[in-house]
Amino acid sequence: MQLTDASTQLLAGVLITLAFFTLVAHLVKALRHTLRLPLVIGALASLVGVLPVIIYALDVTAGPTA
Repeated sequence: MQLTDASTQLLAGVLITLAFFTLVAHLVKALRHTLRLPLVIGALASLVGVLPVIIYALDVTAGPTA
């Protein structure tokens, strides 16, 4: 199976998103019993908020696909 540039970028975006949410899930599991819960929730929300910027930056650096 030969991958085109668009499908390669889509696959890379999916893998980055899965890895990112795996990291967030690990942090939630590790910090679940901490006493600073509002701080942890804020940190996780900022991580999730940054994800679209990361994917956009990857798209811009990959250049045009057509």
